[in-house]
Amino acid sequence: MTKFFRVSLLILVALMLVSGGVSAQESRQVYAFYFGWWLGDSWNDPALPDRPASPYDQRDPNVIASHIDQARGAGIDAFIMSYYGPADNNLTAQTFNTLLDQSSARGFHAGAAVDLGGAYNATTDAVTQTLSYLINDRAAHPGYLRFNGMPVIYFWNQARFSVSQWAAIRQQVDPNHNTIWVAEGTNTNFLSVFDGLYLFNVAWSGNPASTAATWLQRTVQAGGWFYTPTVHPGWDESAIAAREGRSNPTDPQSRNGGGFLTQSWNGAASSGASIILIVSWNEYYESSHIEPSQNHGTTALDTLRPLISAWKGGAPIAAPAAPAASGAAAGVPTGQTFTLGFIANFRAAPNTSAGVIDLIPFQTVVDIVGRNADASWLQVNFNGSSGWVSASLGTPSGDVNALPVTG
Repeated sequence: MTKFFRVSLLILVALMLVSGGVSAQESRQVYAFYFGWWLGDSWNDPALPDRPASPYDQRDPNVIASHIDQARGAGIDAFIMSYYGPADNNLTAQTFNTLLDQSSARGFHAGAAVDLGGAYNATTDAVTQTLSYLINDRAAHPGYLRFNGMPVIYFWNQARFSVSQWAAIRQQVDPNHNTIWVAEGTNTNFLSVFDGLYLFNVAWSGNPASTAATWLQRTVQAGGWFYTPTVHPGWDESAIAAREGRSNPTDPQSRNGGGFLTQSWNGAASSGASIILIVSWNEYYESSHIEPSQNHGTTALDTLRPLISAWKGGAPIAAPAAPAASGAAAGVPTGQTFTLGFIANFRAAPNTSAGVIDLIPFQTVVDIVGRNADASWLQVNFNGSSGWVSASLGTPSGDVNALPVTG
C-alpha cells in the first residue's frame, strides 16, 4: 500500500478538521506543552521573569495532580511533556511516569515530546532506545495520549538527525506507522517520515490566523495529515537569551491582559484544525506559561476557559484560507456530488504528481464533472474552477462508474 493511500485511509477517520460532522465536535481537543524539570530550588534563578503562584517541586505527585486538575478545569485534555527518555532515570523520566499515573487517575492524558536538544538522545542509537521504550512500554499506559487509537509522539529538535536517519529509525521502531509522529518546525522534508508538524514558537506572528492556516496547508500539501496550530498567552525570552548569548531572540509579545491569548486562540481555531496546542503550561524562561503565576494570576486560564468551551461546543469556525486558485474553468456538473472526508488537495490532473490548485476543506460538497478511466480520481468543480481529487478521500452521491470519462 502506498504512503498516499495509507495516509488517506487514516485521515478519512482521524482528521476531522472543521465543524459540521457528527464526530467533529468529539474530535476537538486541546493539548498544552508541559515541562517536568522544576525542583524546589529552580525558582531561585534570576533569569525567571515570573514564578508559579505556589512554587513547587515536581517530584511530588500531588503537584502534578494539582496541575492536571487546573488544566482539566479550563478544558485542556492532555499535556505534551518534554521527555529525554528513560536513560539514567533522569528527572523527566521520573516526572513523566508520575504524570501518566496521575493522568490515568483523573481522566486526563499525557503524551511525550521526545527532546533531542541536549546530552540525551544525542545519537541515533540513543533515540532508537528512547522510542522503543516509549512505544513498547509507556504508550501502553492507560494515561498515554492517543488520537483515533494511535499513540501520539511529538519531537523537539528532530533536525539533529537527517531525514534518511529518521527513516531508518522509524523502520526499526515503528515500521507500520502505528504511532503518530509530529515534528517541530517548518522543514516539510521531514514529512516523508513524520505524520505531521507543529511550530513551538509563533509569538513572532502578527497574524495568528494566517500563520495557522498556512502551516496546516503546507503540512497537508507535503503529505502530512496531523497538524496542531500553536497558541501563546505572550512571550518574553529576553533574560534567558541574554544569559545564553543568543543574539536573535523572538521579540517580546505582551500579554495585554489576555488580549494576545484571545487573538492567538481565535487564529488557531479559524485554521480549521481539530486539535490546538497551547505553548505552554509552565515554560517560565520564555514567559509562555498559562498556569497561575505570581505576576499574572489566573488570567490565562480564565481567558481560555470560555474560548475552549465554545469551540468544543461546536461554535462555528472559518474554513482554512486557501492559496489562490488558477485551475481550468468549471465544467458541466453531472448531477452527482462528492463530499470530502477531510481537507484534500485539488489537483490540476488525476495523479499525485500534478500541481495543487487549491485545498478543499473537510466536508465540502462539490459537483462532479467526470472521472478518470478506473474511477480512482474524480473531476470536480470548486471555487469556480475544475480540477481533480482522489476518489478515496470522500463519498460520492451515486455510482462513479456511471460518470463520463473526462481524463
